[in-house]
This record gives sequence, structure tokens and C-alpha cells, in this order.
Amino acid sequence: MRDRRTTKLLIAVFLIVGLVPIVGALETTPTTIVVAAKDSSAADKASAAYVCDGVNDHVEIQAALNALPSSGGVVLLTSGTYNCAGIIAPKAGSTLKGEGESETYLKFTRDGRINVDREYVTLDGFNIQGSGYSSGVKWLGVMTIRASHAKIHNITGTADASIQAVFLLIHDPTVYAPTLQDIEFTNCKAVDTGTYGFLHNAWGTTNKVIKDVRYENCAAINCGKFGVFNPWITGFDFAELNDIEGLRVKNCLAEGNLESGFHFEFDPKKVDCILENCVSRNNGQKPYPTKAYNPNDMSTHYFGCGYYAPNADVTFINCVAEGNSMNGFYTTNGGKLYNCVEKNTAIGRTNFAYRAPAGYYSVPCRSVNPSLVMENCTSIDSNGYGLQVDLANNVKIRNFHLKNPAGINGKGSSLGGTNGQFDNAEVSIYASGNRVETLVWAKENENTVFSGQIVSDVAKPFLIEGYGTRNVLVKDMEIVSKILPAGSPGVTIAGTVPAGQATLRNVKVTSTGSPVPAPTPTVPGPTPTPTPTTPAPSGKPDLVVTDIFWDPASPAPGSAVTLKATIKNQGSAPTPAGVKHGVLFTFDDGAAGPGVWSDTHTGSIAPGAWVTVTANGGSAGAAWKAVAGTHTVKAHVDDVNRIAESDEANNVRTEQITVAKAATPTPTPTTPAPSGKPDLVVTDIFWDPASPAPGSAVTLKATIKNQGSAPTPAGVKHGVLFTFDDGAAGPGVWSDTHTASIAPGASVTLTASGGSAGATWKAASGTHTVKAHVDDVNRIAESDENNNVLRKEIVVGTRPAPVKGDLNGDGSVDWADVTIAAEMAQGKLKPTTAADFNGDGTVGWKDVALLADFFFGRTASL
Repeated sequence: MRDRRTTKLLIAVFLIVGLVPIVGALETTPTTIVVAAKDSSAADKASAAYVCDGVNDHVEIQAALNALPSSGGVVLLTSGTYNCAGIIAPKAGSTLKGEGESETYLKFTRDGRINVDREYVTLDGFNIQGSGYSSGVKWLGVMTIRASHAKIHNITGTADASIQAVFLLIHDPTVYAPTLQDIEFTNCKAVDTGTYGFLHNAWGTTNKVIKDVRYENCAAINCGKFGVFNPWITGFDFAELNDIEGLRVKNCLAEGNLESGFHFEFDPKKVDCILENCVSRNNGQKPYPTKAYNPNDMSTHYFGCGYYAPNADVTFINCVAEGNSMNGFYTTNGGKLYNCVEKNTAIGRTNFAYRAPAGYYSVPCRSVNPSLVMENCTSIDSNGYGLQVDLANNVKIRNFHLKNPAGINGKGSSLGGTNGQFDNAEVSIYASGNRVETLVWAKENENTVFSGQIVSDVAKPFLIEGYGTRNVLVKDMEIVSKILPAGSPGVTIAGTVPAGQATLRNVKVTSTGSPVPAPTPTVPGPTPTPTPTTPAPSGKPDLVVTDIFWDPASPAPGSAVTLKATIKNQGSAPTPAGVKHGVLFTFDDGAAGPGVWSDTHTGSIAPGAWVTVTANGGSAGAAWKAVAGTHTVKAHVDDVNRIAESDEANNVRTEQITVAKAATPTPTPTTPAPSGKPDLVVTDIFWDPASPAPGSAVTLKATIKNQGSAPTPAGVKHGVLFTFDDGAAGPGVWSDTHTASIAPGASVTLTASGGSAGATWKAASGTHTVKAHVDDVNRIAESDENNNVLRKEIVVGTRPAPVKGDLNGDGSVDWADVTIAAEMAQGKLKPTTAADFNGDGTVGWKDVALLADFFFGRTASL
């Protein structure tokens, strides 16, 4: 078919690049061009401008796209199967549309794929399949999106294990230098793959943040079930080497994937990411490791999470995790969870010798304030811990329901139990079940307040222990039990706890028949507030504000800030139903802008219960316009005295909010402000031999610098771990022999001295990412624990010779290269010598014609 229309296609090419006068072109070019497949209906073929022959169908599709007017248009692929052995590259502003994911099929072979390298491209309504990719393109996707303002709708895809992803969103500065942003996935699915479903990534060192990506009604199912691109295949990976900002994920499903369902890598920055009404189930399909964790042995690394979001400003709202192998929710250092449910974590797993699963896992969680917020969340039938939070500070856990955990070593939850740090926290927990000896285990806690209710017949439903316990208060806690004496505390304080450091207030055992915790929904939705024990009556409620918080947590001047407050009835009677429970928020008593208020809550609040309310009105709107500086936020509950209380003088709480000005673009000083701690960074990586051959033994070295304000400790190993493609290119190696102190500002160069397979790396052919991680096992306390990694690229073997005419470097000559040459001829892109095919020293229309002839097979070479 291609030969019959060569002249017609070339005319379309020259219309675009200016070789033929564009007289009447806009009037005669249709806004929709129809393409039919070899197996399309006769009617579809009759109406089509291009009819494919079942071989190299991408040529006809690309020709139709390029024949669209410059103002854009639609290429419609009728029902049928299109066999594509090359690249389809939609032009800016164009739409490639099928007749539905079960009607229009694009089957890619021989490195064929869709490249979205131009802005404002829409892809809609078809099915993509990719297989048999060469090593030169394996890091791409069947659909590779590298330009902003793209819409991907109603597409189902799969791929074998020869390519990195079905849907790849990647910032590649050689293709698209601006910030990659405004990408929308709606009703898209990756199903039964040998690779990642949806993957975000970034190459190069500039503009690595990907912004404003939206997913709605998307699914990643059984990714990694049919072959494995690498051992770490996830359903959705939102932050691999890229930073992510402004992510919105709604009504999405991750199910049956090899590793995590929804995943963010640890190192990238994750800011303003929200997942809402999502479901993640039965993820972590690969086996548990068979030996203890070793940071230098990638075979011992394991995720297996429903949601993996470490070190991240990620919010989960009404999300469900069910049957995931390791953790339902893994959130640290900024995670916020509201109305989330975890069920049956680690179901079907039995050997926990090297992995201790937990429904909710937050370790470590201490670098921001608050470092973790959980409200109205539930754990049901976890086969490990229901809740595990450790190495933690400034944690707020409100109205958490722990139901029937199997536990680890007889403990249903672990708050400080594994590493001994759980400080400055508040925990209200409603626990039940008899499968463990202890439901709530608090070890080495400091400045922590517990409240709630436990319904259980075990001997030690709540255990406090640890020599480091300081200032722990358990208050307003009821233990409902058949076996413990009524009226006794029901909380066990171990002998290791220093005298006077654990206090019980209004804590007692009640006999069976007392109220049990209110039922909690097993699907996303508001969790009913449990009814606590009714204290001795005094006849009136008493409302207090127990917390104030705001979104965003660190506002910039001028930003709109939403205020929230937790109000509690600490009186002995419920508040009246049908009456507004108002809260007024003010800022420096009005000096920092108009106040806002909440006046929508009218439900009764039982004694001991609390609710969180959100500002919904104000004289200038429901949000406060942030003013630079540090301000006093005052929350005043029942400010207009609608409710008669036993104490009218305790309705106000104040907190400080800091609104920081944006950093000025001045160079970062080489010497950080004194912090009293060292700060290790890797400043360079190098290897011997410098250009290794495949199979050769490569020695790794790294230069590490102490850029902190204090020396590193003497006698402690200053370790560096080297990995290669995160373990995919062979076992890592490490250096662990340097133990001398490094002064502030000083550097040393360390050589790898060990590894699970020896101290040298066996060079694997290809291009790889070497990662050097100094102090990878946190032996040294630093002022900044997040800047310990440096990456460099190593090439093993000879780089493949460049293909003449391949102007975008994707390994083949295709229509995208013709377009690039045309843009160079028009002055839209800077000309390069690689595009000067006739050797006259310039890039002009003759060069474009030569490249077009080569692309269409009219000439054998350039």
C-alpha cells in the first residue's frame, strides 16, 4: 500500500515543510482523517483516506497524522488490528483516536511504539500491545510521553518483559527541555504485563520535577505476572528518578502486581500528592526473601506494599489496602491518612523470620512536624502488626481502629517496640481481638498521650515498657474484659519503666456487656465515632480544642490556607444535637487578616469523643490568605455560646504558624549554617578500568565530603554502597574500611572493599546507572540524612554507532526525524551538522527532501 501512495504522501510532507505552495491547503485538508486496518469492514475501508495492508501499518498512521493541518485535527483508526513495526509520533495539537479498547488494536513489534514528543496531544480509545524490544530501547515504554499537556484516555495496554513500561511518563531533556507537566490519564489500564504498568521517570539533571499529573479510573493489574523486566515491577510508580508535585490519583485500582501497587521511591521529592478512593489489593506477589535484610544484597530488598510512600507529602483519603504481602500503607515523614482501611495484610504468608508485615507501617518517621497524621483509619485481621510506628516523633493518630490482628511475637501493634523511639505523639485507639497477648504495645515512649478503648480477654491488652519511657499519659481509656478485675487499670506497666514516668488517668476495666467500639466500615467512608465510657454524670458537656492544623502545612505568602480544628467534649454529658458546634479561627487577633470559621457540624458529641471540623466560611472567604511571618492562630470553639458548658473558660487553643518567603535565587553557600553535626555527601564516583569491557572486573571508588559543621566520629565505619541499576545489573559492592574522623570541609576517596559476590563488579554490557550511597546504614548522625546519594552513568562496551538521519536519538529513522529536520530548515530549531545530509554546510529543504526520500524507501542511504 505504501508504494501506491508514495507521491501523495510526499506531497503531504512538502505541504508541511514548505516545498510546495500552500494554496488552499487549509480549505481542502479535512479536520478528521480516517485510517482503516487490513481487517476493517468494507464500509470502513471505503470511507478511509488510508487503508493499511497489515505490514508496517505505522507508516500509514503516521502519514495521516502528518497530513493534518497545523491547527490540529483527528486521525480516526477504525475497528481492526494495526501491525506496527515502527514509531508513531503524533504532531502537536493532534488527536489519535480509535473506536474503543476492544475494537481498535495497535500491536507493536521491532521496537515500535507511540512517542508523544509534542505538546497538546490526545490519545483516545484503543488497545496497545508491545513485544520483542531490543536493548537499545528497553528503558522506554510502549507509550512514551515526553511532552506536556497530553491527554491519555480510554486506553488498555500490555507488554512483555523486554521494555520498561506500558505507559511511561519521562522527562528527557534531549527531547523536551521544559518542565514536564499537565498530563492526564483517564480510564486507562495496564493488564497482564511483564513490566511496569504506569511509570514516571526523569533523565538528565535539570527539570526533574514532573508536575500536575492526574489519574482517574485507571488500573494496573497483574504487572509482572508474565515475565519480569526487573524484580521491582509495580503497578503505578509515580517517582522513580523524578521528583513529583501536584499529583492527583482518584478511583484507581492496583491489583496482583509483583511489587507495590502504588509506589514512590524514597529519594525523590514528593510534594502535594493526593490519592483518593483508591484500592490496592493482593500486591507483592513475589516470594519473601529467604535471608535477613542486607542493604548490600538486593535479593533481600522487598516492598510488597499496597501503598509505598516513604519520606513523602502524600495524602490518602478513603483508600483501601487488602491482602497485600508486606504492608497495606507504608507512609513516613509527611504522610497523612484519612478514613483509610487495611484488611488481611500478609494473608497466605506464614514465614515471618525475615519480614514482619504490618497493616500500617511508618518507620522512620521523625523529620517533619507532624511527621504522620492518621484519622479514622482501620486495620482488620492483619496477619502481622496492625500498626507499626517507630523511630518516630510528632505523630498524631486519632480514632484508629485495630481489629483482631494476628501480631508478631504476641504483639498486635508496635509503637516504639522495634527501635525504641516514639515521642511527642497522641494516640486514640479502639482495639479488639484475642489473637495476641498484647493489642497495644508502647515501648520507650516519651511525651505521649493515649486514650480510647480496648475490648479483649487477653491478659495484657495494653503494655508499657522500656527504660527510656518518659512522661507517658494514658487517659480516658476503657478496657472491656471478661477476665480482668472490674475497676482495675487493665494497663500493664512493666518493671523496666522508671517510676512516675507512666501515668494512668480515668483508666479502668469494665465487665463484659460494656459498650464495644462502634463498628467501622470495611469500605472507604467516614468512620463512626466510638462511644467511650460514660463518666460520673455532671450534667453538662465541656468543649475544648485539642489540635489546630492547616493545609498546606508550610504555606507561602499569598497562598490560600484551609484551617481545621479537633474539638473534644471532655464533659459528662453529650452536646445537643441540631446545634451548630462553631469554631472561629483568628490570626494575630485580626492583625494578620480576616478570620474564618466552621459552622456546619450539628451532630451530638458524646462525652470523651471528638470531631475534626474544617473552616467553611469567613468575611473574606473560607480560606485565610497567608501573610509572611510567624503568627498566632487562635481556635475558639463555641465562640458565640450556643452550647451551655460546665466550663466556659477553656474554649480557646493557640498555635504558631510560620509563613516563609520563597527563597531568593542566590547561590547556595558552600558552608552550611552550623548545626553541630557532620553532613556527608558523595562528590564523585569513578572506576577502574575507565572504559570496561563486558565481563571485566571493575573497581569502584567514591569521593565523600563532610560539608557539615562538625567532624564525623572517629572509630565508626564511613561506609559507601555502590549499586548498578539498583541491583538489576549485578550485585552491589561496598567500602567499609575508613574509620578515621573527617573534619568539616574535608574529603576522602574510598575504594570498594567488599560485596556479596566480591569487591569488584562484573561489568555487564550496556549503559548503567551507578549509585554511590554514603552512610547507607545510618551509622553516623548527620544534619541532613537525605543527600547521601550520587549517581553516574557507566558505559560497558562500545557505544552503538549513531544512525545517520536519527536526529532524535531513538535508534531509528522515522517521521519524527523528518519533522525535526523541517523545523531546523524553518529556523524553529537550531540546525546541527547531523542534519546536513547534502554536505553544503547548511540545513535546508533539500536536506529535508533527502531524509523524506530515505524514510519512504526511495533511496537506500543518506
